[in-house]
Amino acid sequence: MRHGKTFFNQMKKIQGWCDSPLTENSVEQARIAEGYFKKQNIELDAAYSSTSERACDTLWN
Repeated sequence: MRHGKTFFNQMKKIQGWCDSPLTENSVEQARIAEGYFKKQNIELDAAYSSTSERACDTLWN
C-alpha cells in the first residue's frame, strides 16, 4: 500500500526526501483501509514502511 497524499503533493511541490504531513483525506483513507482489512478478517503478521513521515503516518493511522 502506498502512502497517502501530502500537503506538498497538494501544492504541486517536489517531495523527494523532504517530509510533509499527510492531508486529512489521506489519513481518513488509511483508516478506511484498516476498516476494510478488519471487515475482511485480514490479519497481518507484520507491516513495514520507510522512515519517512508520510509512510509512517499511513501505517499507524
